[in-house]
Amino acid sequence: MQKFIVNCWDAVMNSAHNPLRNLDLASQHYFMQVLGWMWSMVFSLTFFSIFHFGLTWMAHLLVFGGIAMTVALFKEAEADTARQAIISNDFSHASNCIWKLDSEA
Repeated sequence: MQKFIVNCWDAVMNSAHNPLRNLDLASQHYFMQVLGWMWSMVFSLTFFSIFHFGLTWMAHLLVFGGIAMTVALFKEAEADTARQAIISNDFSHASNCIWKLDSEA
């Protein structure tokens, strides 16, 4: 289930997987912004209230922004763990510096 959700997210939101991948970065950003505004308008019109467009837009911004930040944080944590594993494999444990303030004071 998790893989399905990630694949669906990547198909729409990841510029390396969606059909906009062949465009330059500025064009990708522009078209994603246009699509975001368009879908906010579609959701507003679905509820027959153009007056709630700002509220709908902010709600989508919060939900998708939260999801995007969570995914970014998880990926950064995985990358950091991988970097720490590479660093710890490069050096022996004898080169680790441990600063013990209590015993040195």
